Amino acid sequence: MALGMAYGIFHITFRTEVLSSVPAYAGPVKEVIGWVVEDPGRAWIALAALVIPHIGLYYLLFEDRK
Repeated sequence: MALGMAYGIFHITFRTEVLSSVPAYAGPVKEVIGWVVEDPGRAWIALAALVIPHIGLYYLLFEDRK
């Protein structure tokens, strides 16, 4: 089953046109990586930008609702 899922992901990624727009979204990611490489102290800001939005999702999913 896992082998079938892995082949399905491979097939969709490399043999179809479904994900052809993905490289357009990689540009901003490369810019952020370059921004962090210029000053490694900015890594904390980049990490916070990834973590802070997920705190609300974590709270929503795992809140103790009695």
